[in-house]
Amino acid sequence: MSTTRAEASGSSGYVAHPLVEGFPGKSSSHGAFGWSSLWLLDDGIRRVLVDAGQPAYIPLIHAGLERHGLTTDDITDVLLTHMHWDHVSNFTMFGQATTWVGESELRWAADQPAGTAFIPDLHVQELLRRTDRVERMSAGREIVPGIHAIDSAGHTPHHLAFYLERSEEQRVFAGDAVKNAYELTTGRVDSTLDAEASAASITALRSLLVDTGATLVPGHDVALRWQDGEALRQNPQRAAIAFFAGATTGEEDRSIG
Repeated sequence: MSTTRAEASGSSGYVAHPLVEGFPGKSSSHGAFGWSSLWLLDDGIRRVLVDAGQPAYIPLIHAGLERHGLTTDDITDVLLTHMHWDHVSNFTMFGQATTWVGESELRWAADQPAGTAFIPDLHVQELLRRTDRVERMSAGREIVPGIHAIDSAGHTPHHLAFYLERSEEQRVFAGDAVKNAYELTTGRVDSTLDAEASAASITALRSLLVDTGATLVPGHDVALRWQDGEALRQNPQRAAIAFFAGATTGEEDRSIG
C-alpha cells in the first residue's frame, strides 16, 4: 500500500455499524458456534471491516452492506484480530480491500500442523501466498488513520485488538481477547492458549476503557460499556434459532433473547 493511500481518509470521524453482532454461545455436541462480531467502520472514504467472519456470514455480510448502500467492492480494508476460522474466513470476498494480518500471528498460525483446532489451514496459506492486497501489521501501529493495533495476547499468542480513536464514540474492538461480558467483568477467560496473558490483556483493555471512555466490542457479544467494575451491555443479546423437532411439526422457533 502506498503512503498516499494510507493517509487518505475522510475529514470526519468513522461511523461504526454492526453487520453481525456477536453471541456467546457454545455447543459441546457440534463444535463452536462461531457467532463472532463483525463491524463496519465508515468515514466516507475508508470503509473498514474489523474481522471477516465465518462462511455462514456471507449472506449476512451482503445484506448488511446493502443496508448502507454498499457492496463488497466498497470495502477498503479488512483488519484481522487473529487467525481463527470465525474471524478470518471471508477475507477473500472483498476484492478491492487490503487485508491486514498480524505478522507474528500469521507466522505462528503457519507453523501449526494441519488440523490444529480453529485454524483454517487454507486461509492461512492463501494469506501467505498473496503478494498483493495483504499487509502485515504489528501492535503499537496506527494501521489506517485513526485506528491503532493493540497487543492483546492470550487467546492466541499474537492476538491484536483495535482502538478506534477518530470517531464520535471511541471503541475498542477486542476480538477474542474479550469474548463476552462475563470475561470483561471477571477477567476469567474461556478458550485461551495462555490464561495469564489473557488476564493481563483484559486488565490493560479495562484501563484503556477507563482512560478514554471508549466502548468495547467483544468477539462474541454485543457492545459493552465498562462502568464501576462491571461490563454493561449496550443493547440486549439475541440469537435467532430454529430447528425441526419432529417429523410432522415443521420448523420451531427457539430464539434466545
